[in-house]
Amino acid sequence: MQVHFIGMGEVNMFNLAVALHKNGTVVTGSDEVFDESLKTMMEEQGLLSKGAGWFSDSIHTNLDAVVIGSKVQVDNPEMVKVQELGLPLFSFPDFLYEQAKYKTRVVIAGSQHHGTVTQMILHALEYNDVAVDYVTETSNGIHFTKENDFILIEASNQASSSLDATPQFQKYIPNIALLSDIATSEAGDSEQFCHFVDSVVKGGSITYNDEDVMVKELVEASENPIRKFPYATPAYQEEDGEIFLETPDGELPLEISGSDNLRSMAGAKWICQQMGVDEVEFYEAMSTFH
Repeated sequence: MQVHFIGMGEVNMFNLAVALHKNGTVVTGSDEVFDESLKTMMEEQGLLSKGAGWFSDSIHTNLDAVVIGSKVQVDNPEMVKVQELGLPLFSFPDFLYEQAKYKTRVVIAGSQHHGTVTQMILHALEYNDVAVDYVTETSNGIHFTKENDFILIEASNQASSSLDATPQFQKYIPNIALLSDIATSEAGDSEQFCHFVDSVVKGGSITYNDEDVMVKELVEASENPIRKFPYATPAYQEEDGEIFLETPDGELPLEISGSDNLRSMAGAKWICQQMGVDEVEFYEAMSTFH
């Protein structure tokens, strides 16, 4: 399989390109500007052969797919060539869904705290030796295998591409979902989050922040036949600057603090339990999260 990335200087595009390359896909890519650290990694992986710029001769009929970044414009010379040749063209989230459609998709969405929830889930899974594929917005943040059933996706609020204004988090059709929060600045876009809730596979589940009024209202109003699991800030004590979480097995010292982080942890626990990590195993992992 041969895939070309237009806009590979975007971190998520680069992460996806590297993950495919490691699995044996022939990958090429281009962009007009590359962060120096990304450029070095691309050269090490053999993914950058022509330097910065757009090269229409990189587009040819042997390509099985072309993936475009969110910032790539319609008049981009490589885009023009793609359309002339009629090649299969995907936005980042559309292509990612194609790679993940036979896996159990666990999608974490929200305005501000979904990234923290995602990192907590990954930490708990790794601590308990539960192997999963994952997609995050950090460096080296995508891992694909053929054998793992679960894929954990930290879903971006960005538009899918210059050709498609649909937020990326609407594209993944989750089996298991979490909605962490909706910022005041995004209140006018609450309909987009309604679409996210309604996109959950029938019979799937959504875990949601019961303390965010807008999240609570739109999840509870959804008629999608899915299970709904609310979460909130757990009971805890603070002594001499240390945080102790109240659990069924007693007080658990934590290295994190603040209601936002503790609430995120409560959401992460619900997701981990649906991915095979029980409550005791989760809390043991969280005692080492910082």
